Amino acid sequence: MPSDHWYSEVFRALPDLVCHLLPGLAATGAGDTAIGANPTADSLPSSSSLLSSSSSSSSTSKPEPEAEPETTYIFRPVALKKVAHHPDSVLWPRRHPGGSEQRPVVILEVQMHADRGFHRRLAAETFRFLQQHEEVKHLQVLVLLAHQRLALGASQPLLLRHFLERDVTWVDLDDLAGQADLDPSLALLTLPVQKEPDLGPCSQRILTLRPDLIELILPILSERFQGLSPSQIMATLGISKDFWRHTRAFQDILAEGRQEGREEGREEGREEGRQREASALALRLLERRCGSLEAPTSARIEALTLPQLEELALALLDFQGAEDLQSWLEQLEA
Repeated sequence: MPSDHWYSEVFRALPDLVCHLLPGLAATGAGDTAIGANPTADSLPSSSSLLSSSSSSSSTSKPEPEAEPETTYIFRPVALKKVAHHPDSVLWPRRHPGGSEQRPVVILEVQMHADRGFHRRLAAETFRFLQQHEEVKHLQVLVLLAHQRLALGASQPLLLRHFLERDVTWVDLDDLAGQADLDPSLALLTLPVQKEPDLGPCSQRILTLRPDLIELILPILSERFQGLSPSQIMATLGISKDFWRHTRAFQDILAEGRQEGREEGREEGREEGRQREASALALRLLERRCGSLEAPTSARIEALTLPQLEELALALLDFQGAEDLQSWLEQLEA
């Protein structure tokens, strides 16, 4: 997964992160100080606002989860006509589609490699965007850089220099990664530039505070450790597989499994009802991972004890097909 696509997915899931990266936005709505082009420890945002959501994210999932809070920004990609270019992300204020002084439309670009044409292309694409979106009245440009040392342009005319210095906010991810006690959502942005020995501790700290971010962390770790399965990556970095329980897919299936287990176990004993609930969950997970199961295999799953079913729910992270399930069952019965 290219890093620019991964960052797009991050901002699709967490659009209000932009409020913590652009000067002036956090103070008007997010309650924290924004990060400028060269963040310092004193300028980092307080974790109070972002961490307030982590307690609810890490709590036990309910069959009917509460609706997610409305975000200030929404993610809506655009394509610029007559050019083969899509901005990495465009974030639109939910209540002011054309932007306002307090909540501008934000073009986000991610640049991880040297490109001497980047400065001129950024300016051209920004004004082409304005030309093709007449509804936009207030606009800001945000660029996430791997580091400030990237060569992004040669000599620049005065007009271009003014645009780059006055109208673009630059965030140095390498510098950001060196800051202590970063909010977990901001620390997430630094994973592509973290040194390999620091990836494990950084990921663990993020997940301890925000276990719900596991779905955004695993794709970029898979890119950094190509050839390893998610389970192998988590083992390599010392990340507990229990964090996988916080993925949206797991929680959705868990809710369905609990409901099915309650219906089937309503007239049974409490412990047997819990076993029914867990087996229903395991079967749903296995069908998505291994395809349709044969009746004898399903019967073997339903006969497992509650602890065995919990082990299976984590072990299937490494399953590639029905053969892996059969091997696991044979090993268990041996």
